[in-house]
Amino acid sequence: MTLEREELRDGWTVTMAGGTGAPDGVAGRSIPATVPGQVHTDLEREGLLPDPTFHLNEQAAKWVGRADWAYRTAVDVDPRGHERVDLVCDGLDTVSELSLDGVVVGTTRNMHRRYRFDARVQTGSGATTKDLEILFESPYREAGRVAAKAGSMPGPYDEPFPYIRKMASNFGWDWGLTAVTSGPWRPVAIERWSTARLREVRPLVDVEAGEGVLDAHITVERSGLNDLDQDGEDDDLVLVVTVSGLKEDGTPTRQRSRAQLTPKDDETVVTVRVPEALRWWPRGYGAQAQYDVVVELQTVDGEVLDRDTFRTGFRSTRIDTQVDDMGRPFGVHVNGTLIDVRGVNWIPDDVIISRVDRARLQSRLTAAASLGTNLVRVWGGGVYESRDFYEVCDELGLLVWQDFPFACSAYPEVEPIRSEVIAEARDNVARLARHPSLVLWNGNNENIWLHDVDGWADSLGDRGWGLDYYLDLLPTIVDAVDPSRFYTVASPWSGAESLPANDVDHETHHSWEAWNRLPDTAYRGSVPRFVSEFGWQAPPAWRTLRDGVADEVLSQDAPGVVHHQKAADGMGKLARGVEPRFGTGPFSFDAWHYLTQLQQARAIATGVEHWRTHWPRNTGVVMWQLNDLWPVSSWSAIDSAGRLKPLAHELRRLYDDVLLTIRPVSRVAVAPSTVSGPAASPAAPAAPASPASGAVAPGSPVAPDSSVASGADRTGGPDHPGHSASAGETADLGDLADTLSLGVSPGAFGSSPVEVAVRSTRGGHDSVVRVRRVTTAGTILAEVSLPVRLSSAGVAVVALPESVGVVDDPARELIVADMDWRRAVWTPGPDVDVRWEPARYRTSFTPVDGGLDLTVEAETLVRDLLVQPDRVTEAGAVDRGFMTLLPGERVTFRLTGVTEADIPALRAEPVLWSLDRALGR
Repeated sequence: MTLEREELRDGWTVTMAGGTGAPDGVAGRSIPATVPGQVHTDLEREGLLPDPTFHLNEQAAKWVGRADWAYRTAVDVDPRGHERVDLVCDGLDTVSELSLDGVVVGTTRNMHRRYRFDARVQTGSGATTKDLEILFESPYREAGRVAAKAGSMPGPYDEPFPYIRKMASNFGWDWGLTAVTSGPWRPVAIERWSTARLREVRPLVDVEAGEGVLDAHITVERSGLNDLDQDGEDDDLVLVVTVSGLKEDGTPTRQRSRAQLTPKDDETVVTVRVPEALRWWPRGYGAQAQYDVVVELQTVDGEVLDRDTFRTGFRSTRIDTQVDDMGRPFGVHVNGTLIDVRGVNWIPDDVIISRVDRARLQSRLTAAASLGTNLVRVWGGGVYESRDFYEVCDELGLLVWQDFPFACSAYPEVEPIRSEVIAEARDNVARLARHPSLVLWNGNNENIWLHDVDGWADSLGDRGWGLDYYLDLLPTIVDAVDPSRFYTVASPWSGAESLPANDVDHETHHSWEAWNRLPDTAYRGSVPRFVSEFGWQAPPAWRTLRDGVADEVLSQDAPGVVHHQKAADGMGKLARGVEPRFGTGPFSFDAWHYLTQLQQARAIATGVEHWRTHWPRNTGVVMWQLNDLWPVSSWSAIDSAGRLKPLAHELRRLYDDVLLTIRPVSRVAVAPSTVSGPAASPAAPAAPASPASGAVAPGSPVAPDSSVASGADRTGGPDHPGHSASAGETADLGDLADTLSLGVSPGAFGSSPVEVAVRSTRGGHDSVVRVRRVTTAGTILAEVSLPVRLSSAGVAVVALPESVGVVDDPARELIVADMDWRRAVWTPGPDVDVRWEPARYRTSFTPVDGGLDLTVEAETLVRDLLVQPDRVTEAGAVDRGFMTLLPGERVTFRLTGVTEADIPALRAEPVLWSLDRALGR
């Protein structure tokens, strides 16, 4: 008989079973419960709890986390002809006791793992329908017990998240509210089975000589009652693994392997080879080919006892951290190609995490992919995400960097925490192994770095604080359960305990001096090998904030607006961030909202442009953060309502395969050469290259990636940074190109302080960049067209002649570069000091399906024009962010969620606004 699974979704109730602080009418009252779910949603639905994410309600809802909650339902445990009946819980939040008819069948204390209990308990009634109760104890009480045993652990917040294996950000963060949840947050089910079941299926994939290789590591559990031939032993079992999909030539393939388990065996590896298998590639590098996999557990007579079906993809991965003459890189390779990582950090998409369904994940991740993202880092203060999350990433080609759930704090190594860490890590490393998108595991977020820079050792003494988890326990588990994935100790991490954890020259780096203490120009002070966190705050979309607070008038100091800012001195940092470019104001709320959004986009652009155009010294940037879990001023590109901030549209430019920038002249060596050890000397500069083959950066040694083979399937190719053969107003183009490749400053045209840099990710690029020096009135003072030639993927740096690269009057001039459809704008001084002319433009609207096309034609220079249709209608959205136009140019914005009746409002300020208006010019 085949295993039967019956999810328990109906007939649940929840009752407050202990605690204080509840409003009248809650204690002792039984209300309908949603399962899977958490108690906040049930209380809110029944009118017993205000929405904790709205206005100032957070404080009024905190009592929920300090109460105990009893979930109850009736469950049929009749075996129905099977030998075993199990109660299966895919996720329980967090500390619970489970009983059937009052008989305890199990206890839990970890939100992050799955549980299975024998439901064949003997109770007094003997009936097959039994009362199931899951009694959830307040997480604070469990955390208190562990804290009393472990002692106080240093960390950033006065909340006990390190003492309990639960989503840390339930306890608040610098972008999140405190809402401590309880409940069966993932499905609860009854499973009936006989003879044996599949306990675990771990499919590890690779590519060998063009063959897709799937090693299915399979463990079974026997019922102990399957001696069908009555010889005193369990019977043999058969495992059959079938892989089906398409070959490289597009024809179907179906490959099958089988293995037989004797009564002495409970585990084996079944290998399936797929000749001419299509490869799975990250987004932008190729297709996301996947194969259907069916794993069947059978009797020797062919009866199917259990079945697991899923999809996977064939690809090889490695992370290069081999020491070179610049330190240690952090290069993500897929199928032999070094990936130009353009990533985002992911936090839980709701503080009530059970409300996040596949549709919401699909929406958020599809939006991320549309912005040019190719990697999502699942941050360590959240959860191991659902199967839906990773399946969507598999489909979209989004690489996944998965943190273990340890973030920003010291964690006790005492029991019961240590055993829970072992169990959850083993469970989730196995669970996620089937997903081709998953490329690496990370031990923790910032714990080692903060331990060192914040002086935790003084208060910890000789107590364990998590280091043993990160250096020993977790890598041992990953190596044993899924050796196909890379493990990194931490983020940030420099590859050795002897080095500062956040060293810019070694592996991963978090760049937080900018924003916290310095202006965003500080990003240009270094070129980290891989930036796994950096970010800049801004408020959410106007409509999201308006809907999230009850303030009658929105202002920077309105109670609701201030409460929806959780960063330490967050409002002060927003103001100080705006000041270098836009001044101190005072600003109206509308101007403040516009300028903080613009500052966020400009700041992120400063970092990304600098780092990406110093490839391959830098091989990746992962912006903090993609999403939000409530209406809040934060570092996100997409707010909690799913509205794209202007930053999101700017990311679409910054993360494009071809990035055009104007930057200060750089003399940073960008191409490291591999060395045998940390004491090796720098390699000698490479020989000059001709413009046709891609010239190297001045004085920079180049080490081509020897693991990258040539051929059409290697779409990334070997990446070499290089100067383009730059043309100008002189005729000696060839001599100039040779001079650049020999190491003469890119300012060879004169004393231009800026240059054009072009990053081409997937292949060579042959184009022309048009550079103009213009006045704030839009008058062209000088113009030049320069060739950009890259024969392969890399960076071209184009020196600028003084006629366009040097401004005479920083208060009245700027530099504009255009290549293909791309534009880069350079303002020589702070915008507040620029004498912006009043922007004049004409607008016209054309009805289209779902909305309107707004076409703007500039009569003067229009700097940073922004359209905010969400100010007009709740569904209003736009497909572009800030746009800069020269006189005579036009741009079309696609507006959705609006109609012709909204046109007057769409023309009005501040719905349609430019920088000169926001600055009061």
